[in-house]
Amino acid sequence: MKKDIHPKYQTCRVTCACGNTFETRSTKPEIRVSVCSNCHPFYTGKRGILVTEAGQLEKFRRRYGDTDYGYANDEK
Repeated sequence: MKKDIHPKYQTCRVTCACGNTFETRSTKPEIRVSVCSNCHPFYTGKRGILVTEAGQLEKFRRRYGDTDYGYANDEK
């Protein structure tokens, strides 16, 4: 490796929006994240993210629910 071209690799403190903090190593001294293993639904078993997905489904239904595609319900 060439000398003096690589950034310094140091201990880094990661801070989550939920308040959890932990240490790792990085080229930055501090990293802020919005989701970590303490609050992510996959790791906690909670399904909080599905609430926003349901909102997206409702938005889609409001936008395209009344669209007539030219099909009659009683015709086959």
